[in-house]
Amino acid sequence: MKKITLLCDYDVLKRPRPYRLLQMLQEIGGFHLSVIAKECSPLQGIKTFSFPPLPTAKERTREQNDVLKQWCQKGAFEKLIFTPNRLKIREFLCELPFQDLLIIEDITLLPFALESKKRARCGKVLIDLREYYPLEYENDKEWLEGFGLFFRHLCEVYLPEVDYALCVSDGLLRRYKTEFGIQGEVFLSLPEFVPARNLALSKHAQDKEISLLYHGFVSADRSSENLLELAKKLPARYKLCLMVLSNQPQFLHSLQERAKGIENLVFLPPVPMGEIVNFSARFCIGLIPFFPTTFNLMHCMPNKLFEYLQARLCILTTPLESVGAFVKENQCGIVAEDFSVDSLINALQLLSPTDIASIQAHNESLAQKYSTQANIPKLKTILQRIL
Repeated sequence: MKKITLLCDYDVLKRPRPYRLLQMLQEIGGFHLSVIAKECSPLQGIKTFSFPPLPTAKERTREQNDVLKQWCQKGAFEKLIFTPNRLKIREFLCELPFQDLLIIEDITLLPFALESKKRARCGKVLIDLREYYPLEYENDKEWLEGFGLFFRHLCEVYLPEVDYALCVSDGLLRRYKTEFGIQGEVFLSLPEFVPARNLALSKHAQDKEISLLYHGFVSADRSSENLLELAKKLPARYKLCLMVLSNQPQFLHSLQERAKGIENLVFLPPVPMGEIVNFSARFCIGLIPFFPTTFNLMHCMPNKLFEYLQARLCILTTPLESVGAFVKENQCGIVAEDFSVDSLINALQLLSPTDIASIQAHNESLAQKYSTQANIPKLKTILQRIL
């Protein structure tokens, strides 16, 4: 029986992509599964190892952040990789028997996997590249001059040594192949299939009010202020509902304060990851409002796209390269003509309630096609190729 370990720099239960990957591995069966993760929650049927967190950027003092930046600028990258908390990973890997495959869900942990492979403690290394790491915060000059150098180092030194890579979109994969010579393929982040009978579907076509949902993270990088402008410009029959989180609590607080008085804008409390699809089904339209302010946003294929689809929502998106192409190809919504709030409004107004209902009915057939269950045969093929 093959042995596979997943390495994550966060709790697996709080990230949909690695959690779904584990679910698929369990569904395929025939593996001894282990997880090594930061603050790892117990997982049924899976051996887990947990290592402690380090202080976050917000918790560190200015002096501590300055030291980390100096290490980046001086090329002292090993101090950033082999931190005291992560050294537990080395211990855990030594405790485990030989692993046929290590799957890396965060590039900061890749050096530990490759170190294990060099010591003949594992056979192959697969990395899941959810974004283009050297440009993770490309609009932040301080980040580019600090941690940006660190992530480029990780890509330049360690990525060429992996056996295979998964990536979320064609655009990201092309960039990785061109710059770092990796071998890999696109592997979409798809939620579990939910039969329509299990969803709390509303009668959208009959609704006088047409509801839009945006769920996920908000930040300045994502031009999230534009959600306020969008709500202000929406005609009276539309309501915009935001179920959002942020790594920048002050930004989210500011957004909520500025939203006061916008009658058709509502902030909703986040629901647990496993309830997102069912909760989303009560809305009419799933919104992907990103502007191409970063390379990663331009080429994203976000979880929310497939969660909206699973909830049988009509998709409204800006013309992002991968998302726009997907929506047009699958006829599962409408793509704005350009990257502007007015263009989103114009696209929205092209959809009558009947059009929305028709697209939702069409998306019923796509829900099964773009589900975790449909991803399993592809994952089987990838594993057979690697192992």
